[in-house]
Amino acid sequence: MKIGIIGSGRMVSSIHLPLLSCIDNVKIEFIADRNNPLSLAKMYNTKSIQIDKISNLPKCDIILLAVPMGVKEKYLYELIKRDCHIFAEKPFAVDLASHKKILKLNNKITCNYVRNYYDTTRNIKNIISSKIFGKIKTISIVEGGINGKTGLSKNSYQNNPELSGGFLKDSASHTFSQLDFLFDKIFLQEASVIWENGFDVETQAIFYVNDSFNINYLGTQLKNIEPSTRMVFENYEIKFNHLIPDSVFTISSLNTKKKFVLHHKSFFGSTFAEAYYLKWIDFLKKVSSSSKMDGEIETSITTTRIIDNIMEKSIKK
Repeated sequence: MKIGIIGSGRMVSSIHLPLLSCIDNVKIEFIADRNNPLSLAKMYNTKSIQIDKISNLPKCDIILLAVPMGVKEKYLYELIKRDCHIFAEKPFAVDLASHKKILKLNNKITCNYVRNYYDTTRNIKNIISSKIFGKIKTISIVEGGINGKTGLSKNSYQNNPELSGGFLKDSASHTFSQLDFLFDKIFLQEASVIWENGFDVETQAIFYVNDSFNINYLGTQLKNIEPSTRMVFENYEIKFNHLIPDSVFTISSLNTKKKFVLHHKSFFGSTFAEAYYLKWIDFLKKVSSSSKMDGEIETSITTTRIIDNIMEKSIKK
């Protein structure tokens, strides 16, 4: 299977290329970027392309698209004309309208919301589905930390709000994709967003989930906080770190002072590399079997809808 790669940034060089080069029956056909990725291509014995016109890029079975959010759409429309399969880095689209438009044109596409392949995510899904602790009463999620621009050049796309997403699209989107994986119905009730220099840097939101309970969410780049998810059930609460693939699950009784640590076997990704590998293997199997893909699930259209709704309902500060 021939895979072409558009973009040569950190995710491509440190994650995707090392993994793809180790998968059987995969050939990395080319690496393309605005700046000629000659050294990187040489490392993987493949063709290096400096992009001038998107339409001039070679055809492949699959394209890995890892370019800034602000320019992704024009690449997607060109690739859709070729009827190839597309593996896109997140965030998938700038807004819900664009997301829907792209999926109407091509359903052979996935977005790299990799946390759904974490042991952490799969284990909490099993706990919820088993109902061993009863019904969920409430959930609180906190995440973030101070994330400065140290080391970025003045012309870096990450300093340009038209090209790069803020906290919601760059970070919170992963967490929202996990919620999409865990729950069927997620509705935004309230939201407020703090902005700095054109970027959203803090979001507080309340979601109503499965017609049953609330999720209180805080994501911030304004202070250092310990990331955690706290799920309160009828008689117990479970606390874990949703950001990492192999989180410890601490279970506390609401009626006593007893605490327990859940020990579990690893069946999915217990490291970041394993989770990325499982995501790729899942996608490659779907491509090779020509099985019909559900683009809304593969690209988590719910995640895009959540971010759109937050932007619409939020009170800018």
